[in-house]
Order: sequence, then structure tokens, then C-alpha cells
Amino acid sequence: MLAPAPAPVVETSRLLWRTRGEHWDYEFICVPEIPALPAWLTTLEAMIGDADASAGELRYGLLEIDEPGPRGSLVFPYVATRFLDPARKDWTGRRVQHFAVWFPPIPEEALEALPGAIPADWHLRVLAGLAGTYGSGEVFGLPEATIRASRRGDRESRAARAMAIVKRTPPVALLEGEAAPARWKRLPTLKKKRLDPPGAVSLQVAGAGDNGKRPGLGCFAACLLVIVAVGRLMVGWVGG
Repeated sequence: MLAPAPAPVVETSRLLWRTRGEHWDYEFICVPEIPALPAWLTTLEAMIGDADASAGELRYGLLEIDEPGPRGSLVFPYVATRFLDPARKDWTGRRVQHFAVWFPPIPEEALEALPGAIPADWHLRVLAGLAGTYGSGEVFGLPEATIRASRRGDRESRAARAMAIVKRTPPVALLEGEAAPARWKRLPTLKKKRLDPPGAVSLQVAGAGDNGKRPGLGCFAACLLVIVAVGRLMVGWVGG
């Protein structure tokens, strides 16, 4: 007699999660290391941007990333959903929305088996696992006074700090539950190009440019150098 298959385990290294806090607006609190992209917003929109959060639609599909070099394209199966938090509300009393995508470590050929293997409430189980990190006073319940007091010149953004906390979430075992294959919707394969190295992910998600500097500073410095150079040429021409 065959032993039962182990329960699927969700790790933050394969989890994409966008949501809001009690006082802060929607941001990514977790981006996956596998797969890695320099930015995730347009990809998330393509997966579940038109989903009905109140219905908790369940979706699955393939993300194909065109890698530079000899490896070519890499393909990653995923499950995704957009849903309302069963308990949390923002400071105005509105229910919090979550945008969640999980990339299970399975081969492309196993994609069609996902609806029968993943519990229909997988996202609620992961949310429960995030209670000690995302649900803490350091992330979801961060006081408005603390948010206002944060300096604009901080090297690390609040979003990056929140992401570092959420990344400490222990792996969440989905255990057994209702699979409900009929509720799942198969999406067309989503194709993306990776234009930047994976190391740039956390900075770009946090809204900063290279080395945490604001992207406009490089242009400003270049323009300033041009003005100085032209000024020196004019002075030399007049003196001559």
C-alpha cells in the first residue's frame, strides 16, 4: 500500500503577496526568489487584476520567463487568487484585499493536476501562517504616527522593512482539505522577459533605484556636469 503524498508546503521564497495595512496603502509584502523578476505589478495584474475579490476566484497557469543566455525560457506553474481578508479592516472600516500567487515546486507537466491537489482555501491557510509576521504590529498594525515619522531619506523603505519581516514566516503546510477542481480557472500562459538581474528585485519593489538612490538624481547630476562644461567653454572663448 502506497504511503499518502506529503502535504504541499508554501514557502515565502515562492510566494508573491500584495496587500495593505491598517494605515498604509497597498504594497508588496512578499516577492518570490523562485521565480525572480525585477518588478511584479504588471505580472500580478495579468494574473488576477480582473478577478472578483469577493468571490475568491481560484486561478492557475504557467509563467514563462525568457532568460538571457543559453538557458532560454524557464516555465513556472502557479496558483493565484484575489480575496478579502475574513477579519482585517483598514482604519476606515473597509475589508482588506489580498493578491496572492504561489509557485509550487513542480514540473510544467504536472500543472493540470494542481486543481485536484491544492485545497480550495489554500490562500486562507497561508494567510493564517502569516499572522505572526504580516499580522503583527510591525507590519499590518504599524501605527499611523510611526508611518508619518519615517524620514523620506531612509536608505531602506518601509515596504522593504515589512518584506524582510514577512520573509521570516515559517513554511506553511496546506494539509488535507477540499480540492474543488471545478472552481479553478486555467489561464493562458503568461510570457515575460527578465531584463534586469534578480538582485534588483527588492530595491525596485520598494520603489528605489540602484543602491537605494532616487532614480532622478543621476539625470540631475549629468545635466549639472554638462552646464558646468559649457560654462567653462564660454569663459575660455570670451577670454580668448
